[in-house]
Amino acid sequence: MSTELIPSLPESVAEIVEVIGRDQALHLIGSLPQSGSRAWRVCIYVPKRLPSVDHPLVRVLGWKDASKLVRAFSGMILQPSNCRFIVRSARNRRIREMAEEGYSVREIAHGVDLSVDWVREILSKGKRGNRQG
Repeated sequence: MSTELIPSLPESVAEIVEVIGRDQALHLIGSLPQSGSRAWRVCIYVPKRLPSVDHPLVRVLGWKDASKLVRAFSGMILQPSNCRFIVRSARNRRIREMAEEGYSVREIAHGVDLSVDWVREILSKGKRGNRQG
């Protein structure tokens, strides 16, 4: 797979990926609420030990990966990036694909739940980027 399809991850996420893998790290991050007023970050406390199989980390990751996090980040508060840029990148790529397939801007907007104006903006940015390359 091309590296343009797999955006590089911020260091705050990469350190979690090293412990439990990319898919599990992104799943964990996707399940976390926004951290206060900083919309680009989420926050999680990793306990020093897992008190039970009912702990939120275990429910999200399973016992094995939750235990790995506890061993690696025992007692720490982690504030990784929310990684929304990955979802946004995939959505924008799909918008460009739909346009190339002949869908109207209105159909694309409806399909990705964005305004027509926003879809036009994304498509125009893609065209400008292609001219520069």
